[in-house]
Amino acid sequence: MAASRRHLAALALILIGAAAAQIVHFTRKSPAQFAPDFAAVPLKLGSYQGKQLPTDQSVFRFLEADAMAERRYVTGDSAIKLSLIYASDWRSIHSPAGCYQAQGWHTITDEQVQIPAPPDSPTSEPLHARLLRVRKNEVELLAMFTFCHPGGTTGDWAEQGWKVATGPPGAGGLVISLSTLTEDDLAQARERLIGLLQQVYPYAVAFWY
Repeated sequence: MAASRRHLAALALILIGAAAAQIVHFTRKSPAQFAPDFAAVPLKLGSYQGKQLPTDQSVFRFLEADAMAERRYVTGDSAIKLSLIYASDWRSIHSPAGCYQAQGWHTITDEQVQIPAPPDSPTSEPLHARLLRVRKNEVELLAMFTFCHPGGTTGDWAEQGWKVATGPPGAGGLVISLSTLTEDDLAQARERLIGLLQQVYPYAVAFWY
């Protein structure tokens, strides 16, 4: 009887594994059907003046992304780094939270935030993002990122994977990531990130609409 139960348990594990493999197979998407044009995101956004930064090719290859762009936006004495990463495969969209940890940053706070949709947003849904306060040595950053998919956003990596995997074939997903020095004024740093994200988002996702 015990042997029969062990056999049944082993069979169940095999069936679960096979089902999981099929789910992964069917949720993998075909090559990208969309071509994001990150050049469409203006270098001049409100009071911010942007500068294109060289793409880190090692990161680009590691992620197996389809498109990537990095910029630095400056206004007065404040600067924000912007990263845009698009991939047709849900497994290529990594969470910046894990990247900060891997690079030796210590997380001080981590929260989900909801931001009003900008007036020219393609949807009326609020932007769902994740806000991190991280520190390494004497440097402290405030970082905000949102995972984008056709029809909306999320601050949750697992939800993004599901949305991309089950969404329109080849549509893929995009992560918009921003970071700035806190300069001992968290409230102002937070508002700067929110303001720039609201300006960037409609341009960054326009290729889907």
